[in-house]
Amino acid sequence: MKVGVIADDLTGANGTGVKLTKLGLKTKTTFYQKEFTTFEPDSAICLDTDSRYLTPLDAQHRVLQSVHSLTGWQADLICKRIDSTFRGNIGPELEVLLNNIEGSTVVIVPTFPSSGRTVVGGYLLVNGKPLHETDVANDPISPIVDSYLPAILEKQTEEDVAVIELNKVSSGSASVTEELENCINRGTKLVICDAITEQHIETIARAMTDITSSMMIPADPGPLTTAFTSQLMKKSSSEQKSKVLVSVGSVTSISKSQIDYLASKMHIKPVYARPDSLASFGKSWEEEIERVVLETKELIDNQETIIVTTNHSSFPVLDFKQLSKIEGVSEDLLAKRITAGLAEISKRILQNGNGCIKGCFFSGGDVTASFCEAVEADGFELVSEVMPLVAHGVVSGGEFQGLSIVTKGGMIGDKTAIYESVTYLKETLHDKGRILHGA
Repeated sequence: MKVGVIADDLTGANGTGVKLTKLGLKTKTTFYQKEFTTFEPDSAICLDTDSRYLTPLDAQHRVLQSVHSLTGWQADLICKRIDSTFRGNIGPELEVLLNNIEGSTVVIVPTFPSSGRTVVGGYLLVNGKPLHETDVANDPISPIVDSYLPAILEKQTEEDVAVIELNKVSSGSASVTEELENCINRGTKLVICDAITEQHIETIARAMTDITSSMMIPADPGPLTTAFTSQLMKKSSSEQKSKVLVSVGSVTSISKSQIDYLASKMHIKPVYARPDSLASFGKSWEEEIERVVLETKELIDNQETIIVTTNHSSFPVLDFKQLSKIEGVSEDLLAKRITAGLAEISKRILQNGNGCIKGCFFSGGDVTASFCEAVEADGFELVSEVMPLVAHGVVSGGEFQGLSIVTKGGMIGDKTAIYESVTYLKETLHDKGRILHGA
């Protein structure tokens, strides 16, 4: 990944550059008028425009020259390093980026927790004090007389400015993504985000990676640029690998041997869902789903294959007759409740994967049918036979249309059957480059 940073002073260029080196990028700081060449695929160039105290027009000229240099270098991402106390020609310089990077939106986060910079309600605080009550108010060249960031920007640019407040950021990346999309849809290209902690910055960065309708440009003192770059690198790495979700609801000894063989060959541990918790219409059903999904969420970045199964030797054999009396429903409904739980788990894992899981393997016809129902799929477009009674198809309709799936009966095959099926699925995904767009 090639990252370009435009900074209005040398200290800022170096500060952000050092953070990018920690991500594994070979980073160089140079000056905006200098020519540069680097051929490393994972690298960063930080350009110092030395424009903080120039006239707005002169500052824009230097930033424009920097944009041309970085686009000529074929940067994958261009970032704007701004002062953590909001000094300089921030508005005019951001205008240049918006006017010369097609379809762009700038996300402004001056927050720098380790330096005491936070943003709440659009107000920038320095060690808890409003910005205009700090020493920057007495800056001899560029005094700051306001702490409300939209007010500062509105004096510098005619672009509309929006604020995504702390309650939205604290609600998670999906909430921030929704707010960003709302801004984009109404044509607002400068978006300030509240943030107090590093976690808030990470949330904003994740939200930015989920935006596909606009080119996201971070404008910050370094933390957001670093977090956003990191997220993009992870996403790129995940997309280069064909991650697969394996869901097994069969409790037969054959299925257990197949799961054990798969886990051993791929050096991974399955995530176990308790069937006694899923065989219920009470709160244990949702609680177990949330627990399993949370456990898998921690594995997605580090494993190419995620296994979820109800098959574990320590789990008790369920007495459906007794359970049906307790629950007041038929034995058949309780059995389907388990497969519905596995289906819901699969659905949420796919949603959390943000498109990095490109294929699923299901063991058991009931598990597959429940998944189709959960994601509102119409059925499958059959592609090929992996082995006798093991089919490869593509989901038709619903939230995950186009998702590759291999299905197998619980009693089918020897101990290598699931491993061979998953290997086949991965090879097929790699060859055809199928991408899941529904998550």
